[in-house]
Amino acid sequence: MSRRVTINIPDHVAERLEREPNVSAYVTRVLERDMAAERDRTILGAGGFRSTPEGREWARTTLAEARERAAGRRREQPDAMDRLRERLYEA
Repeated sequence: MSRRVTINIPDHVAERLEREPNVSAYVTRVLERDMAAERDRTILGAGGFRSTPEGREWARTTLAEARERAAGRRREQPDAMDRLRERLYEA
């Protein structure tokens, strides 16, 4: 099910959306990513973890390094990233 929503956005955002072949799919993808990040922050906050700029930078760096390692192994093991995600979310 879907619903039509009309919004007003700044010109520079509208110009960016004009480059998308499917604006609805793009906006949905971006919002779902933001909603997932919000959900993760809520879960971490409920567990007593505080989000700081330094901590977020550490997490970004650590995840980028893990992705690079997983990408190197992906050729041999296609599901390496899935196993890595499972381990990150189990902790």
